[in-house]
Amino acid sequence: MSRARRHPWLRSAANIGLIAVLLVAVSFLPPDNSLAEVRQTGALKLCVPESYPPLVLADPEMPGFDVELARLVAEEIGVRLAVNVMPSIGRDFNPRNWGLTRAQCNMTAGGVADTVQTRNFLQTLPTPAETGWVGISIDGAMPAAGATWAVWPGTSGLDRLALSGWLRESGVRARLVRSPQELVQLLASGEVSGAIMERFASTAIEFGNNSYQLFWLPQDRFPRFRMAFGLWKGDQTLYRAVREAMQKLDRSGAVYFIGSRYGLGQQIGSRSQ
Repeated sequence: MSRARRHPWLRSAANIGLIAVLLVAVSFLPPDNSLAEVRQTGALKLCVPESYPPLVLADPEMPGFDVELARLVAEEIGVRLAVNVMPSIGRDFNPRNWGLTRAQCNMTAGGVADTVQTRNFLQTLPTPAETGWVGISIDGAMPAAGATWAVWPGTSGLDRLALSGWLRESGVRARLVRSPQELVQLLASGEVSGAIMERFASTAIEFGNNSYQLFWLPQDRFPRFRMAFGLWKGDQTLYRAVREAMQKLDRSGAVYFIGSRYGLGQQIGSRSQ
C-alpha cells in the first residue's frame, strides 16, 4: 500500500496549512485607504486627454460626457472634481505607456475602452458610451474588393490584427494614415474610396462633406465595447464608491440626461457584406 493511501489526510492538511499561511500574509498587506485619501484631500483627481469628443471637450460650458459624469460622481462621494489634462493619454493604444501616476490621477477617462487589454492595467467601470470600428463612405457602402480604403487606427486598443485580416480576406487594399488630416485629404482627393477608424475618433474629424455616411463594421467580426472610467488596481474602496455612485446616477436618470446632451444616443447604421 502506498504512503499516500496510508495517510489520505496529509494532502488535505497541507492545503489547509497553505491557505492559513496565505491568510496570515494577507494580514500584513497595507490597508486600502484609497477612498479615505480622496475624502481627506477633498478632491477626486480625474486624468483626461486634451480632447476626445464628445467624452472630453475643451469647453468649460460643455466639458464632455465623461467629465460631467465624473463631476456628479465626485459630488456623490462628497468631494470636488479636479481635472488634470494629460497629453500623454491616447498617444498609444496601451494605457501602460501613458506614464500616469497615482499622484496625478485617482481615475482616468476620455479614451479608456473596456477591453481585456485595458483591464490588464486598470479596473474599469463602463459608461453607456459605445465604441468599435466604423466605416465612412459617400454612399454608405462597405469596402469592396479591389478598392483602397484609408485606415486610422486611433489609440483605443481595438483589435488591429482582426481588422487587417478582414480587409485582406475582402480583397481591400488598406492605406494606413498617420493623422486625421491626412485621412481627410485622401478622401477629398478621391485617392481612397472610404475610411475606417474608431467610433469616437471619427467624431473629432471634420470631413467637410455632409454626404459621408458613417456605419458600424459587421458586429459578428468586430465586437463593440463600452467606454469606461479607469481606476488603479487595488483601490477597492474607491472603486466600490465610484461604482455605487454611478449606479445611483443611472437610476435617477442623470446618466441618460448627460448622454443625450452629447448625442450618445445617436444611431449609427450597420452594414454587412
